[in-house]
Amino acid sequence: MKARLKRLKNKTITEQVYEELEKKIVFCEIEPGSILTEKQITDMLGAGRTPVREALLLLSKRYLVNITKAGILIPEINASLQLQLLEVRRAILRVCVECAIKRLTKADEENIHELLNEIDTSSEIEFMDWLDKRQEVLSKASKNYFIYEELRNVQGLSRRFWYRYANDKQHNEVKELHKNILEAVYQKNIQKALSCVDEIIDYFENFVKRYVI
Repeated sequence: MKARLKRLKNKTITEQVYEELEKKIVFCEIEPGSILTEKQITDMLGAGRTPVREALLLLSKRYLVNITKAGILIPEINASLQLQLLEVRRAILRVCVECAIKRLTKADEENIHELLNEIDTSSEIEFMDWLDKRQEVLSKASKNYFIYEELRNVQGLSRRFWYRYANDKQHNEVKELHKNILEAVYQKNIQKALSCVDEIIDYFENFVKRYVI
C-alpha cells in the first residue's frame, strides 16, 4: 500500500487525490477501459475513501471516469467524441479570450506575462500544470465563472487523447500555438487572439481525424 497522503498547506486531500488521479488517467498510467474498485484507488493513492469518492465525483463530471455498479470505469479513448469536444472548446475559448481582452486588468497582465516566461522551459508534465494555470488565468481575466467551469469540464478528455498519441514535435508545435494565444491576449489584439484560437483548434481537429475509424 502506498504511503498515506499528507495534507498540503494550500490543498485539501480531495484536491490532491483529484490531481494525482487525473494525471494517472490523462497520461494513461491507468489504461482506458480499466475497471477499478474504490479500494484499489484508495490503496493506489494512499488516501481515505471520503476524499477518493469526492475526487471521483469531480472526475465523473469531467468525463474522465464513469461510476458504475461494476466499479470505476476509465472510458475508452474515442476520436469521434474528441471532435465533438473540440467544437465546444472552440466556442468557449473564443468567448474566453474576447472577454479577457475587454476586461484585462494590470494583475491579469502580470499573470499572463509570468506564464509567457515559463512556457519555453516547461517539461511535458510541467506543461500540463502550465495549461491548468493558463486556463485559470485566462478564465479569471474573462470575469466569467462559467467559462472556467466549462473549459475544465472538457479539458481532461482532450488532454488524454493528446498525450496518448502526440510525439515530441507535435508537443513543441502546440506549445507555440498556446503561447501565441496568450501573447495576443497580452497585446489586447482581439482579432489575432481569435485567429490563434481557431488555429490551435484546427490543429487539434486535424490531429484527431487521423484516428477516426
